Amino acid sequence: MGRAKGAFAMWAVLLLAGLCCACVVSEAVIDCGESELYAVEDLEAAAEIILTEFADFDGCVLHTLEYAGDDVSARELEYYRGTGREHAQCAVFTSSFHSPVNGGGAWEADREYTGWSWLLVREEDGGDWELLTAGYA
Repeated sequence: MGRAKGAFAMWAVLLLAGLCCACVVSEAVIDCGESELYAVEDLEAAAEIILTEFADFDGCVLHTLEYAGDDVSARELEYYRGTGREHAQCAVFTSSFHSPVNGGGAWEADREYTGWSWLLVREEDGGDWELLTAGYA
């Protein structure tokens, strides 16, 4: 993990620790990867939105959050454009996490969830990311 990625991972962990959420992200590995489509700052902003959303996953423990790559993101953008949506950019992340021991809500008890996708879109280069969907693809 590069110095910039390591600094972002540490920053994100500290940010979420300060939110006092019921989820756990302190030992999560956050990897924004390499991209020819997006600057590191763009992917960090997208990851921040996901981490904020994950804070609502009561009792879940985040293990990994990774940028799925330019190919996956471009493919998803084309799919959503085909449905009539007019988003200019798309970033896809995948994550793994563990559900609460006693379950609850949508979660099966004490289960490892892997390959959980997060699809973010924005209208223009440098615009704000919006979480479009999350879950299994």
